[in-house]
Amino acid sequence: MGKINLKAPAKINLFLQVIDERPDGFHNIDSLIQAVSLYDDITLEISDDIELECSGLDDINVEDNLAYKAAKLVSGMAYFPGVRIALNKNIPIGSGLGGGSSDAAFVIRGLIKLFNLQLDRVELVNKAVSLGADIPFFLGHGQSRIRGIGDIMEDYFLPLNYEILIIKPSFSINTSKAYQALNLHRQGKFTLTKEKDICFLQKRLTDSGFVRAAKHFTNDFEEVVFSWRHELLQVKQTLLQEGAFYAGMSGSGSAIFGLFPPNYNFEKASRRFTDEKMTVFACRPVLLPTTE
Repeated sequence: MGKINLKAPAKINLFLQVIDERPDGFHNIDSLIQAVSLYDDITLEISDDIELECSGLDDINVEDNLAYKAAKLVSGMAYFPGVRIALNKNIPIGSGLGGGSSDAAFVIRGLIKLFNLQLDRVELVNKAVSLGADIPFFLGHGQSRIRGIGDIMEDYFLPLNYEILIIKPSFSINTSKAYQALNLHRQGKFTLTKEKDICFLQKRLTDSGFVRAAKHFTNDFEEVVFSWRHELLQVKQTLLQEGAFYAGMSGSGSAIFGLFPPNYNFEKASRRFTDEKMTVFACRPVLLPTTE
């Protein structure tokens, strides 16, 4: 086997709480994350060096691409001769959907398989999180509660029997600026961060339990980001009007998603966004193969 093809999925943050800022400048978070069936396509082929060809992401240098950085990270942990990475981007950047982190994680997954590498799991997670906080999630099974800076992960077992509509506007949100704005916003409102009551998050949820739990889902970034871009709040409200049992922003935005009952017909809901310069993705929750 000298070549493998991979599909790197996007993710949505069903729940996202920013706990506090750490002395090192990173933030502790608490988030429930679900992988979804919107994919970047990756091909890995044995080569004599680490190379990357990327379509759909022309404004980023090869050395700055997370897929390339992930291959370099693995090369520092175990020997392999080299790999040619062909990456086709479909997940929009600056959307909060985790495309870059997913690409990195699936390059790692692919290298392990392609070269039969034996990597220490704890060391891998600790190093991967330094590249991107969502990378450890994409090394998991696709449904996890994430804490710390992304390095503390618990598997959750959630229903898969629902539909997802993702709306991506033409603009993106800078994650670093969103965190900075959130810090300033909080300083103006209160001095100590108080954790929300998240006892509704059970490790195993039935279909009906998931819908009930969704009534408590929140994203700490929404208040700040919606104050910048009022149209995102309108997108969320429209999704709820169209029958979503929950709608919210993924990560720090700019993508807004709605969760709908199974077999929902998205035709009418999708038409609501056709004249708004927004891209619409219809997808489903998915599980990921284990890397153990």
